[in-house]
Amino acid sequence: MGVDHSRLAANGHGIAIASPHPLATAAGVAMAERGGNAVDAAVAAAISLAVVYPHMCSAGGDVIALVSTPDGEVECVNASGAAGVRADRAALAKEYGTMPVTGPHTVTVPGAVSAWGVLTERAGRLSLGDLLEPAIAQAYGGVPLAAGVHRAIVAGADLLSLDPGMREVFFRGGEPLGLGEPLRQPALAATLGEIADFGWRTFYEGPVARRVASGMVRLGVPLAPVDLARHSPEIAAPLRAGRGADGEILTAPPNSQGLLLLEILGALDRMDLPDPLGAGAGALAELFRLTALDRDRHLGDPRSSQIPVEELLGAAHSSELAAAAARRAAGADGRNGAGPQASKASQTLEGAPSLSGDTVAVVAMDADGTAVSLIQSLFHSFGSGLLDAETGLILHNRGASFSLDPASPNRLEPGRRPAHTLMPVLVAERGRVVGAHGTMGGRAQPQIHTQLLLRLEAGGSPSAALNAPRWIVGGQDIGEDGELVVAERSVVPAALDAIAATGLPVMAVADLDEEVGHGQLVRRGEGGELLAATDPRADGLAAAS
Repeated sequence: MGVDHSRLAANGHGIAIASPHPLATAAGVAMAERGGNAVDAAVAAAISLAVVYPHMCSAGGDVIALVSTPDGEVECVNASGAAGVRADRAALAKEYGTMPVTGPHTVTVPGAVSAWGVLTERAGRLSLGDLLEPAIAQAYGGVPLAAGVHRAIVAGADLLSLDPGMREVFFRGGEPLGLGEPLRQPALAATLGEIADFGWRTFYEGPVARRVASGMVRLGVPLAPVDLARHSPEIAAPLRAGRGADGEILTAPPNSQGLLLLEILGALDRMDLPDPLGAGAGALAELFRLTALDRDRHLGDPRSSQIPVEELLGAAHSSELAAAAARRAAGADGRNGAGPQASKASQTLEGAPSLSGDTVAVVAMDADGTAVSLIQSLFHSFGSGLLDAETGLILHNRGASFSLDPASPNRLEPGRRPAHTLMPVLVAERGRVVGAHGTMGGRAQPQIHTQLLLRLEAGGSPSAALNAPRWIVGGQDIGEDGELVVAERSVVPAALDAIAATGLPVMAVADLDEEVGHGQLVRRGEGGELLAATDPRADGLAAAS
């Protein structure tokens, strides 16, 4: 499949935006042309993506975003939803043994609609009704089915075909919709129309909320009207870490996994790795593996669990991570070289459809200094596998991240939010935000962000950073091999050799494969110009004016 490189990058001085679908980017541009700012553009694009990229996001999913205002203030809007009052960890443990990955018990309160509303109220110029218009038209009139959506339907057909709502929307005559066929979602259009008429709160405490709750009952989802009514986005300060002489990386605090990015960068600062994406890639891969273990041990909802953020980001832990990664890269821990898993290194996946759906990122910046990194998700492809036919909502499976271990900081309990992969990122220099970064990639998002940052810091353009070959450790989704390295074929041999020398098994995938995630970047150049870029691994568009 050829890549149209003319859509991948743009620059201007007014506003810039990038998203993984052209129609979503166009919705954002339309709002900017009406006088909206970067927040209006990003929210309009995000709402559109819930229509045109439904394998990855929905009004039935979650959002976490970072927003920088013209005065330099940055805040995190965390609209991740909690488990309902009917959640029963003991019953699930008895019936399933481990937390299900799909189905009704994986559905938590959908937070996306509340994020759209709160972001607009706090930092936008236009009304939410304005921002909903493009998506409503797309849902009513239909849009050509994008390549990524088509692949996801085909790959997930066995699961999707079990649900009547999914069959009605994504199948014709028992067969998956074909590439380019019209995707029409009139029930979703009606739901979005009511939100436009009555405001975002109607989704949680109004007519729409009543229909959403009724749909949950029909589908067996253990959420009650009180769970919707209790939902409110959390407004929080970002996590921050210095980078270089006068730089700073900002990301979302827990329950987001954003702290892993800061862990990785902190450890890299304590290592002598002149080429971490080449000959030093073995040590970097081990950092990726070790920080993922930290996530699994410690991450949860800070409202009900103690998350040792200061310890994980402290100098002592950074030094421990750096030393452990150096030992494995040097073979001093006895685990490198050809081990019992070495045969995996020759595995090849070429052209196979990706089963991950996960997440979308929208990034936008404008001339007045407003910047937003918005991450929106269903978690796995098509989320829980459930679509409520009355409201048109695809319900996410964010609850699949919960643990059934009663000692876990991420244990399932009513009112708890699960450990979350969504992690928006902003980059500042000399106190001013100069970059809005976002990526899909599930559990690998910190790793993808690290590689993008390293390439940008080495002088690469946003487009070049996104086009460059990537690799990840441990996959994107729950249950994947925590040591398996998935690498695109064009990753430089020095990096592949360094990773293989650690003993970590390597699986090759085709270049520009969604298995290594896809990202979006907007950067402010030294002359004030705005540079937008979208990843060729998705169906996206970068625009700037």
